[in-house]
Amino acid sequence: MTTVICPYCFDRSSAAKLPYRCLMTPSGVRGGSPCGPQRDDIWAGFMGPGAPPAARMRGPVFTPARRLAALPVPVGPRGGSSVPCPDCGVPTPVRVCRGCHNDLPSDYCDQDSRIIALVGAKASGKSTYVSVLLNELNQRVGQAYHASLAAMGQTTQQRDKEMAEDLYERLRLPDATRPAALGFNDPLLYRLSVPRRGRPGSGTRHTTLVFFDAAGEDLAGAEAMDRYTRYLSAADGIVMLVDPLQLGSVRDRLPVHDGPPLPVVETPPQQIAADLAAQLRAHGKGGSRGRVSTPIAVAVTKTDMLRPLLDPHSPLLRNASHTEGRFDEDDRLGVHEEIRSLMADWDSGALVRQLELDFAELSLFGLSALGAPPPADAPADVPKSGPQPVRVEDPLLWLLARRGVLPVRSTAKGRAGKGRVK
Repeated sequence: MTTVICPYCFDRSSAAKLPYRCLMTPSGVRGGSPCGPQRDDIWAGFMGPGAPPAARMRGPVFTPARRLAALPVPVGPRGGSSVPCPDCGVPTPVRVCRGCHNDLPSDYCDQDSRIIALVGAKASGKSTYVSVLLNELNQRVGQAYHASLAAMGQTTQQRDKEMAEDLYERLRLPDATRPAALGFNDPLLYRLSVPRRGRPGSGTRHTTLVFFDAAGEDLAGAEAMDRYTRYLSAADGIVMLVDPLQLGSVRDRLPVHDGPPLPVVETPPQQIAADLAAQLRAHGKGGSRGRVSTPIAVAVTKTDMLRPLLDPHSPLLRNASHTEGRFDEDDRLGVHEEIRSLMADWDSGALVRQLELDFAELSLFGLSALGAPPPADAPADVPKSGPQPVRVEDPLLWLLARRGVLPVRSTAKGRAGKGRVK
């Protein structure tokens, strides 16, 4: 029986026990009266005081009779099911979460889900990273793995469109993520489709990816981070972005240039990592040895700014090849060791030591979402050549590969799929 994790409140439920929402079509079946909107206090309570009063009036929620729930009516080429509303008789495919009454995309409940938590201090580039990552998964990386990525639900589709227009058409950086105090940030939902490996005709594996972007202000301390505890504890993997320009030793070593001004120093990444581990332990994610069991991919961003500090042959300056549509474990290990060595030089390895003591599975990455700094005279703009990303996909592909979603290649016997490097 399929277990569904709500991407909004992370309540777990059997797919067969989820309620449905009436579509309120203009006419009922066989001339019956159509349903009208009803006040949904469960949804309004979850959304908070920022929800407009008019939006609280929504289609009635109902639990189908057991025999109807057991015999769903297939709808659409991508699966899903529909059941008739008990009042108007019109079939509806819209299922809702029992805990928060958010609507779930029609095919969300029909496949495995992988919840990816994205964390990082303010100005670490999370929103830009997500936008560029999605474009690469649809283009260069998707081609390498013969994969496709499709947005699920109207909210994700609209945000995708707006972010792509900003970055690739207007050449403008996305706005900062809205803090939790100002309202709930909807997750981004996608269906990742990858060919199954094996004999010809083995079919396609579909996986739902759920991205949740926490605002930097919400990670400034343990109390604020608690707003996202349920999301973090439900995650299959965490991507933590570290802005190297927040580290004093890096700022001091960069040559004087005419580029954009250095960002204001925000919450230290070591503090964010410590608060993150403490929250996860408090919610049952600590293993027998005290280390958090959730795998974490820690990515140093803005590597384009670090070129003066890197060897010309550094693997951080080029994308992985993704040969034969396989995740290259040896390449990952090389990048991990490169970042580990750099951070040992930058802060005496304090952040890496803490991460290794707090997390059972850790891998280090380096990436650039834009490929070059924003123009000096327009720091909110994308370089005129547009985004030219380097290695933005690596953290996510590692998390997917270790879950068996992607095939792995490695020349080091016994190392494929191992996340922790000692």
